[in-house]
Amino acid sequence: MQSFAETLVETLVDAASATPLNEAVTPLAVPAVLSPIRLACAEVGNFRRLAQTRLDFDDCTTVLVGANNSGKTSLLIALRNFLSESPGFRAFDIGLAQWSTLRQLGEVWEAIDEDPTTDTKDADTWEHQHQQLLACMPFVDLWFDAKEGAYHYVAPFINTLKWSGGAVGLRLRLEPVSDTSDLRKLAWRYREARVLVRNLAKKGHAWPTDLLDYWLRHPADLRRIQAYRLDPAKGPLQSPEASAPQPLPPSSQPVELALLRQLIRVDFVPAQRGLGAEDDEARSEPAGARPGLFSNQLVKFARQHLNVNASAHGHSEALVEAIANAQASLDERIFEALQPSMQDVRILGYPGLHDPQEIHFRTRIQTADLLAHSTAIQYCNDKTALNELLPEHSIGLGYQNLQSLSFMLVSFRTARLNPTQGTPAAVHLVMVEEPEAHLHVQVQRCFSTNAHALLCPKGAEQSHLHTQLLISTHSSHLAHGNKFTRLRYVKRTLASAAGAKPSTRVINLATVFGSDEQTRTFAERYFEVQHTDLLFADAAVFVEGAAERMLVPQFIARDFPALDKKYLSFLDIGGSHAHRLQPLVECLGIPTVVITDVDPVVPQKVRGRTVKVAVCIAGQSDLECGNDTLTVWHPKLTNFQEYGTPKAEDLEWTSPNGGKVRFAWQVPIPSAGGQWPSSFEDALVLSNIDWFKQLDEEKDPVSGKKVKHSGTLGKVIGLAVDYPNPTELAQQLHDMMHRGFSKGDFAVTLFERFNKGSFACPSYIAEALDWLSKQLHGTGVSA
Repeated sequence: MQSFAETLVETLVDAASATPLNEAVTPLAVPAVLSPIRLACAEVGNFRRLAQTRLDFDDCTTVLVGANNSGKTSLLIALRNFLSESPGFRAFDIGLAQWSTLRQLGEVWEAIDEDPTTDTKDADTWEHQHQQLLACMPFVDLWFDAKEGAYHYVAPFINTLKWSGGAVGLRLRLEPVSDTSDLRKLAWRYREARVLVRNLAKKGHAWPTDLLDYWLRHPADLRRIQAYRLDPAKGPLQSPEASAPQPLPPSSQPVELALLRQLIRVDFVPAQRGLGAEDDEARSEPAGARPGLFSNQLVKFARQHLNVNASAHGHSEALVEAIANAQASLDERIFEALQPSMQDVRILGYPGLHDPQEIHFRTRIQTADLLAHSTAIQYCNDKTALNELLPEHSIGLGYQNLQSLSFMLVSFRTARLNPTQGTPAAVHLVMVEEPEAHLHVQVQRCFSTNAHALLCPKGAEQSHLHTQLLISTHSSHLAHGNKFTRLRYVKRTLASAAGAKPSTRVINLATVFGSDEQTRTFAERYFEVQHTDLLFADAAVFVEGAAERMLVPQFIARDFPALDKKYLSFLDIGGSHAHRLQPLVECLGIPTVVITDVDPVVPQKVRGRTVKVAVCIAGQSDLECGNDTLTVWHPKLTNFQEYGTPKAEDLEWTSPNGGKVRFAWQVPIPSAGGQWPSSFEDALVLSNIDWFKQLDEEKDPVSGKKVKHSGTLGKVIGLAVDYPNPTELAQQLHDMMHRGFSKGDFAVTLFERFNKGSFACPSYIAEALDWLSKQLHGTGVSA
């Protein structure tokens, strides 16, 4: 068997030569024996806002996306607390929905007159309270998809003698007390703590105000985790799947938690702020420590794995010999350097006849100490100039972070393959919180693939081991570097009934488009090209083209400042394709505005076949709507004229999940003689005819000369002046827009006009934005 030191040296070589996370990694060769087990899903309950939340894991990499404060970090913290060897639960980790029950229990305990630990009365009452307490506690159900070859890993967690592969489930539950005897002790301790303050005014907040407040000073009560077997027939991997976590019978017997360590190992990479601000190890670091430095990671690794001495067993002979020789040489040099000073000591009569006659030195080299200084790690820009080395702090922070993160992942792999006891865990789950905190944008897109490659064991003899990566992110670059099959949308869910609490739901985006592979591929490619932040937004605004994409945000900033403070995602996708994202919009459930064109067309015969030709709206009887979004998604009106006078139900669409979408298209403009525009640019001009005419008289404030407008703006001003009749102007605008008119250039020329004059936002857009403001603020006040 390969010694640890030899494995360590191999690891260091791997780390030094490993492909950086910002470079492409050649996919690992498919192992001869596929892994017989993987973590399929986890169900978290009673933890913060995760009242009942299921997370489906991808075979390799799972990416959590979602708006701020949706629960992504809470999912990581829950899994970390349950699966690490040192759980770090706090009182406020208990779900908000359970607080009232716990406070009621505390009130019952306050009323106790005698120490309940001295008798065995009311056994049924205490058992009932015990079950009440356990029902309030956070838990996580882990479901593994295992084959027969994984039997030796899952045997302790199987609840049948006829197992031949399939789902294996276990529940990990936080249990402050083990039985009713412990519960009586807890109740009496709480009663004694409350006796001095229970008659005081609550506004004084004298400790403890309730049971949760009591646990804030006694967090040790929240460190006990128990594991239980679950019934696969009632689990989420069955068909049909269970809609909720299964109840655990009161008679369930716990399984030894140490057996879980052979089944799954977890490692964590927190964001720079610390995972949930509760990282005990991070708090123990010196105040000036920089967690991103590669040298800090190297020293930590060396202290854990590299500190060997000459008397140690099982290490590489060459490594032991090198350390022994270094220690001997150092001892000799120290003795020679200090000998003159030691001779001076003899003047005072030391040593005496019976005293030790001479002082020698015996050092113990600790490899980590050799690396724990500012110049231990150096970088060379020119391989031919080895005397031109730069210290670590001279290298860019992004590069330092990249090296540090890469080495951390390699360290996780090494620690997994070389456990202190037993054999490597069958499943290795590595959780990375917001890696964009460590990485530049150009690195983020390929992070997932490269990171998983660094974590996976390379040897064929380790092919039975499974490695999974779980990432939470706010980065659209990182999210779009993965296919939808790997994305999980963490969604905030509002309380649905009086007294209910907000919660979190995780949606598997792999299932959003069903079997429609073409639409899923379209969405993935669109997101990759556009870098849209839709998956992280509070609301979405779909626009028809580049002009709306540039000007609508300006209208929001000017006319809807409250809305401008919200996290809005703008998607320039056009009326021909917006409807293809309907399943995704329905899934996300965030308020959405779709600003599109009515696209009037008439059928005409061209060379023997019928084609739809765009026309200016002039009361034609055979007008049709050529916009797929309006005809396929909503409102699907059969009579074109109905688009001119839409009803409330025509403008708003509600998904089966309750998500609302407000559609907006051009309608007749009363101030322009009732003319009906067919594009954003037409509507903008017809809504501001007088304003464009005034630009024709604009004078330079310095020279006083009349300003000569050119380009697209000049063309529009010329039409507004030359065609005072709105009907003629509408026709001329339509013709110009369909003769190579640069709509993007037109929008750019209007940017500076937002501060020089007041041109109105087209009413169909303004009304839709006001609707969105109401959805996000609960009022109709847009300012």
